Amino acid sequence: MAPWAVGLICPLGLFYAQENGRGEPSMEAGHWMDILARWGPRPWEGPLRPAGEPFFFPGGPVGILLVHGFTGAPQEMRRLGEFLAERGRTVLGIRLPGHGTRPEDLRRVSGRDWTEAVAQGAAALRERCEQVFLCGLSLGGVLVLYEAAQRPPDGLIVMASPYHIQDIRLRFLWLLKWVSPDVGKKPSDLCDPQADAERASYPWYPLSAVEELLRVIRAAAARLSAVRCPALLIYSRADRAVPPDQGWRIYHHLGSSDRVIHWLVHSGHVLPEDVEREEVFEQIHRFIRRVAKR
Repeated sequence: MAPWAVGLICPLGLFYAQENGRGEPSMEAGHWMDILARWGPRPWEGPLRPAGEPFFFPGGPVGILLVHGFTGAPQEMRRLGEFLAERGRTVLGIRLPGHGTRPEDLRRVSGRDWTEAVAQGAAALRERCEQVFLCGLSLGGVLVLYEAAQRPPDGLIVMASPYHIQDIRLRFLWLLKWVSPDVGKKPSDLCDPQADAERASYPWYPLSAVEELLRVIRAAAARLSAVRCPALLIYSRADRAVPPDQGWRIYHHLGSSDRVIHWLVHSGHVLPEDVEREEVFEQIHRFIRRVAKR
């Protein structure tokens, strides 16, 4: 068991055996700490930042997989995870390879690493839960769309995810990554000053990772018609990273007949952390309750 994983569950008191009075972790605790270790740092990655720790909240028979965004970390999804756990849901928040450690680790990851991480998370929840929902932010939303096309979940939540990135500079990415291999990020568009001060995303990223991001976006977009489970899309008109039209394009290409798009008006790109997060949480909770019928 990875040493860092011990602290992710045990302090919450969620897995400690109640009957023996010794405060010892139950067998299930050990099992899930081993599961969480799958999303721990790989040998070539730097140490895990506190914001980079994956998390698991055990609950009832409805499970939700939470997937963060590009250059972000599981912390982006943790408040949402806690909200859902308080309402009896089983929640698993994974860490995508190359994230939550150091920016240079993104140079060694591929889109396949990300899709496999999501597939493993969904599989882990299916082992425990009767119903499984996938929920992702930005890149995380792209990844859960890709997974839903391969192995349909009971429901899908996509937040602020791109359908296609329109930037003329991407035509020259093959050259730019050699001329200037790393690029700094623009200032955050978060409206909540506390969330902005606490944000866990990298300050820069390698352009080679953008190539992998684009590959995953294209692969997911090509499979949207195969996504037929109920879907909730959440986008903000104030998002400076993903224009509103991207939400509509995903909406119209989905194969699902049960699909809803909900619009925010004040939030920046990281919807689960910004000023309208309570509205985001409630929309997701209502959607899961409607589809799961429990």
